Amino acid sequence: MNKKWKNVLIILGTAAVVYVSFYFLLPLVVPFVFAFVFAKLTQPVVQKLHKSCHINEKICSLLIIILFLGAIGSFLFYIGYICIGQLTEFLKNAPAHVGTCARFCKRACGGVDNLLGLHSGDTYVWVENSLSDMDGRISQVYLPRLTECIPKMLVTLGEWGAGFIVFIMATLLISFDRESPLRYRSLLPYVKRLKTAGFAYLKAQGIIIFLVSAVSAAGLLIIRNPYAILLGITIGIVDAFPIFGSGSILIPWAVIELVQKDFFHGAVLITLYVITLLLREIMEPRLMGKEMGLKPLYVLIAVYVGIKLFGLGGIILGPIGLTILKTVADTKIQA
Repeated sequence: MNKKWKNVLIILGTAAVVYVSFYFLLPLVVPFVFAFVFAKLTQPVVQKLHKSCHINEKICSLLIIILFLGAIGSFLFYIGYICIGQLTEFLKNAPAHVGTCARFCKRACGGVDNLLGLHSGDTYVWVENSLSDMDGRISQVYLPRLTECIPKMLVTLGEWGAGFIVFIMATLLISFDRESPLRYRSLLPYVKRLKTAGFAYLKAQGIIIFLVSAVSAAGLLIIRNPYAILLGITIGIVDAFPIFGSGSILIPWAVIELVQKDFFHGAVLITLYVITLLLREIMEPRLMGKEMGLKPLYVLIAVYVGIKLFGLGGIILGPIGLTILKTVADTKIQA
């Protein structure tokens, strides 16, 4: 068989193995994967503490893991507490928000009537009828389905709790176990490449999401938005999606503020969009471009395909799968 076609078959076979592994095997070993990554991340700190303080290495591992998990858990609990408070406040003020949206919609529909030469109120009546149909569908279809999903949600929460316990136990066991040499030396290039690229991608996305969330929350605090933290985190998460980005929230919001002649709020929101866009455009190539060795377009395609195949988890799995394929392709071409 021609060497070129042989390499193509190897890459296609690798793609099939990656898909099957991600879809069927990965959900079974997720706690252990996170435990391995977390244990390896804390290992340098453990070694430094062990050498400087001459404390037993297992005790050092236990102390560092408890400290790290405590710090991360406290931070997430504090942010979650603020977000829940702001979400509760938003729900309390929902009628006022609905009224504001209705008034804005009425003015916008009046503009559409004037633009299209319709009778005053025709567009708003159509919108009202559409919303009424939607309300009926929600009460008759979606609410019963949501009620049926509550037991499944409780089971899922229980599974997450069990997975978290397994994660902690696995992290401790991996940290206590000394690093053993890799048995299969042929896999060493792939492991090193995945370690470099995988950590580069996760680190880049984590830093960018954190910075975008922080900048967005700070900007919303400037205009004294009562839901600044909650909305800032939402903007940071949405910004990670290549199809949407922060502009899907900030630009329509800015347009609404400008239409209402609130130019200060509109200017702040537009400025926030420009800053978040520059943050991602400048930092993403610097943080992961060189280490991953992938063009931004290919990463974008990988994220899109990953979302289509694996849902939200595809944001991470897509680029990692692409990295595996590139590593295999480079190794076979060099061979």
